[in-house]
Amino acid sequence: MIARQRGDFPAAFSEMQKEADAGAADAQEMLGRMLLNGQGTPKDTAAAVQWFLKAADNGLVDGMLSFGTAALHGIGMQADPGLGVQWITRAATAGSPPAMLALGDCYQQGIGVPRNLIAAHDWLLKAAQSGSPDGMYQLADLLLSPTAGANDDAAGLKWLKAAAEAGQTVAQTRLAQDFATGGNGAARDDVAAAAWAQKAAFRDNQASALLCALYARGINGQPPDGALAFRWCSTAADSGVAAAIVSLARLYLDGTGTQRDAMSALTWASIGSTRGNPAERQDAARLRATAASLLSPAEQQIAQSRANTWHPLP
Repeated sequence: MIARQRGDFPAAFSEMQKEADAGAADAQEMLGRMLLNGQGTPKDTAAAVQWFLKAADNGLVDGMLSFGTAALHGIGMQADPGLGVQWITRAATAGSPPAMLALGDCYQQGIGVPRNLIAAHDWLLKAAQSGSPDGMYQLADLLLSPTAGANDDAAGLKWLKAAAEAGQTVAQTRLAQDFATGGNGAARDDVAAAAWAQKAAFRDNQASALLCALYARGINGQPPDGALAFRWCSTAADSGVAAAIVSLARLYLDGTGTQRDAMSALTWASIGSTRGNPAERQDAARLRATAASLLSPAEQQIAQSRANTWHPLP
């Protein structure tokens, strides 16, 4: 394990092989992972699955989950969702939160078992109560879904907030969006929305885009904050969020939060005219026409060239 942690995968694989051959279940499962990822050895998914099965047969919970996942999705073997669910159920029953999540998803989607939202709820609740942030979020997602048949806004918001407080990034963004719009029964509160969005902003582009929108319109009825709007619109636009691209073009055109720059406005409006939903593309097209009217043909060509070569940040 020390060799693996320092990146010496060939040595790690060699030593892990000895332990796995000697019957150590945790080494068998780890050897399977290394074969699956090609760490210290060529990738061999079929061999990886066999080691997962050995670990599972030896009672290792992680082995049960790994083999069940392989059977469920046909990794290194022919897909057998029913067999996959059997092993995942054994791992979940043994107390594995990731297995509880996987089993809840199987019941929710009807994969390997008949669709059963009560069973999905119960397994996701077990994962959430075990302290899993992802379990809290997936339970909230189920409870807040108007089409899942298990809609309960109050309980959903409770678990969404718990997931956000536990550091689950998507939950933080979604909670911020609910505060910004008053969705799912949340009381509208732009200050709370901005606070939660800032927690997620550097890990989730949608959180940056929400901050862009909040500061551009003004927090809780206050005047817009041009500087903060420009900062967050730039961050989200650079990552390719269509709504932020349009907003950034508008900020450049109006000179809000930055020096007025018709060429930059045209560049971003040109980018936005080919992205996002129809309304966003129409807004971008209108901004593009306005910005172009302020520039010479040569300047328009430069802006379009910049738009043509632009790529979102990864």
